[in-house]
Amino acid sequence: MGSKMMMKIYKDSDGNLINIGEWDYAYSNEVATNPLPEGATSEEADVVTGYDGGLYLADDPRANN
Repeated sequence: MGSKMMMKIYKDSDGNLINIGEWDYAYSNEVATNPLPEGATSEEADVVTGYDGGLYLADDPRANN
């Protein structure tokens, strides 16, 4: 398991993780083509780099496979 770090995460209105790291709004002609879903929230959380190089919440069991 990689080292633990604090990163911004985003959750949908049901509390499900939808993004780790900054949200990519994908601006085109100054218009966001990938807006944050309605009701989504952000917070800081402990994140680790998993065995496969992906980012996982520190308490996610896939981070240790």
